[in-house]
Formats: sequence, C-alpha cells, structure tokens
Amino acid sequence: MISRFNRTSRAHSAREQFSVTSAAGDALTILLGLTVITTVRLVGDLPVGEILVLVLVAPIFVMYHKRGLRTDLRILYCLQALWLLSQILTDIYRRTPSIDWVRGNAGIVFFFMDLLFITMLITGNQRRKIMFITALGIGSMLSTLLFPTDFSSSYPWKFGYSMGVNLLAVLIASILCNKQRYIIALIVLLGISAVNMAVNFRSPVLLFLVTIALAMPVIPEYIGAWRVLPPLGSYSRLWILIALAVGASLVAFVAVKTLSVAGYLGEEAQQKNTSQAQVKGGLLIGGRPEIVVSSQAVIDSPILGHGSWAKDYHYTELLYDRMREYGLIQQEDLDSVESNGEGVIPSHSHLMGAWVFSGIGGALFWFYLLWMVSKAIFRVSLKRPPFSPLLIYLCIGNVWDILFSPFGASRRLIEGFLIVMTFDLLRDSGMTARSLLPLRRNTWQRGQFVPRVPVTAQGR
Repeated sequence: MISRFNRTSRAHSAREQFSVTSAAGDALTILLGLTVITTVRLVGDLPVGEILVLVLVAPIFVMYHKRGLRTDLRILYCLQALWLLSQILTDIYRRTPSIDWVRGNAGIVFFFMDLLFITMLITGNQRRKIMFITALGIGSMLSTLLFPTDFSSSYPWKFGYSMGVNLLAVLIASILCNKQRYIIALIVLLGISAVNMAVNFRSPVLLFLVTIALAMPVIPEYIGAWRVLPPLGSYSRLWILIALAVGASLVAFVAVKTLSVAGYLGEEAQQKNTSQAQVKGGLLIGGRPEIVVSSQAVIDSPILGHGSWAKDYHYTELLYDRMREYGLIQQEDLDSVESNGEGVIPSHSHLMGAWVFSGIGGALFWFYLLWMVSKAIFRVSLKRPPFSPLLIYLCIGNVWDILFSPFGASRRLIEGFLIVMTFDLLRDSGMTARSLLPLRRNTWQRGQFVPRVPVTAQGR
C-alpha cells in the first residue's frame, strides 16, 4: 500500500514538474516573440529578445543540450562555424577596423546562439510555433506603435504594421483552411493582398498570391468522377504546382504594373514602378539595384570577401551610377547616397551580404539553407498539412528574404525560428538532406508528417 502511494506521489510530482516546465517554456516563447522587433542601443542595436537569449542560453543548454544539438542541424552548425572562420580570416587579411570586426563576428555568434536557443525551446512543439508567430505579429505592431523608428514613422505600413498584420492574416486564413472554410480564407488572403497593393508594398502581394496557388485548393481534385489533379506526392502534381507558382508570380508583377500605369496606386507609386519596370530585369532588379553592385563585389573577391561591414565608396558610386541609369533617383546627389550607407558595400540580401563580408564561407551557409527551404516548400505544397498557408507563406518569405532582404539584428531570431520550422517539416516528412524525389506516399497526422510503416516492418 505504501509502495503504491509512493509511486502515485512520484507520478503526480513528475506531472506537476512537467506542467510547470511546460508553462514556463510557453511563457518564454511568447515573451521572445513579443520582444524580437524592439531593440535597444548597446554597442549596436540589439533586440530585447536576443538579450533574453544571451542570458538564458547557457542554463537552458545544460538541461536540453541534446535537443539543441539535434543531428539534422549538424551540417548547418558546421556551415555556421565555417562562416565564422571565413569572416575571421577575411578580417585578418583585410585588416578590418576592430569595431567592425567585433560587430561582424558577434553577429554570426549571436545568430548561432539564437538558433540553438530556439531549437531547444520549440523543436517539435507545434503549439509553441503558433504562439511565437502570434506573439511576433502582435509584438511588431506594438513596437511600431510605442517605439517608432525613422523608417516606420515615414512609412508606417511597410516598415511597421505590415509584418504583424500580414502574419496574423495568414494565420487566420490557415485556421479557416483547417476547418475547410476555403472561400473565407481566400477572401482574407486576397483582402490583405489588396491592402499591401494599395500602399505599393509589392513583395507581400507576390508572397500571398504564391501562397494561394500552392497551399489552397484553387484547382479541384475531382470534377464528378474525373480526376483533375494528379495524386498527392506524384511527379506530375509537382510540375503543376511549379507552374501555378510561376503563374501566380506573373500575375503579381502584371497586377502591379497595370495598376501603376492606370494611376490607381497614386502618382508616387506610378512614377516609381514605371521607372523600375523599364530596367533590364524588370521590377525585381529595378527594386533591388544593390544586388547588381554586390554581385560585382563578389566577382572582385569571391573567396575571402571584403571584411565585416566593409566600406568602399567605389561600390557606393557604382550603386549611384546604376540608380541614375535606371532613373530611380533624380534629385539626390552622390554625397547623399554615400552618407545614407556610410560607405558600406550595399547588398540588401542575406546571401549576398554574407558573401560580400565574409566570402564563400558565408555564402555556403545560405545556399544550403535555400536548398532545404525549397524542399520544405515542395513537401508542404504536395501534402498540404494543417496550417499549410502559414507554412508556405513563411517558407516563400524566407526564400525572398535570403535573396533580397538585409540580414538585420531582429532578423537573426526570426531566421532561427524559420530554420527550426523548416527542419521540423523535413524531419517529420521523413526527408533527408540528400533527396527530395522520389516522393513517398505518406500521411499527415495532427499537424506533423508521419511516414507509413511498411507492412514488412509491422510484422504480419
């Protein structure tokens, strides 16, 4: 009787401890999401959430190091170490000023710690992922409202409220899709696309239209007894999805161009979009002329790079020349363009920024991550698990940011979350780093991908 009571007490104590630990983890996830965007000025700008990570990562690692050092992330960790080594060697070779050296190396180290911490916190926990996304959306809007920056004051939607509103909108649409309310979900996504279009914020329009094409049943599986789409997981369906994504991208570009020419987006947007559309490469290159300049910087030094926060006014002048050639600036002179960037080689890209600063070692990290995110997009598109619109939106957005957005301080924590989400999708789907195809027939259960067990393995 006493032994039975002791076992019951221990079981109750274990449940109570688990409940307290789980609640603390949930609270930490919410707090982290709320404070990602808000920054404080120390040596540089540091997100409040990242300060929280730096304080807690060591004790959390002692308790959950096995979870943090999961095997499928080891290649990524090694590539991160190679990135840091490449940055150190580049800074030594380039004789980078000490303050820039510290900032460049610290950014990579902080990114590793963010990734490790988030891995330990949310790996395999779908509930916490939704908590983080919700808190991030709310936190970004509160940060814009309470602590506006110069950018968010000038462009409150693009550099302020859009991130939070877009995330919450796609989350709501995902919940509606889970309940098979596809028409209402489609209205939500098209509505928020229209809002972004109205203020000439073009990239979310592209992301939402591609999300609709890949994550929602825009083409019916059957018409009567006739199958319209190939079966889930087939090669044919993969190519149809690729065609849908390309078609959605073209629709986005045509819509922006058409509405701009007609003047529906305002005179400023009309002038900006018309000028950028005339550039060789269209709106994509016209909107990101820094890519042309950073490509030249990579060609000039592809192996070692130019150093942490490399400054070279030659490339600033090259950017100015390109912008003048494209008709993107009219009144600004060279001095204003140089002062805006303080001579830092322009890149406006996770990938190109790492390649310019640290050389090929930094680029390899982002190339590998691009490949893994692309595989996750295909997997979700082919199988459409719960929250598919949210997963597709985040993955497509991550591809866009790796190619066309700067890797700022707040981005480190967000990228860490996206990496964990991506690798959870690949792990849950039974995918390896070596193969995407042939695709296996699998099933999704409770928001995770669970491979069918072969009959021989089950035992007859």
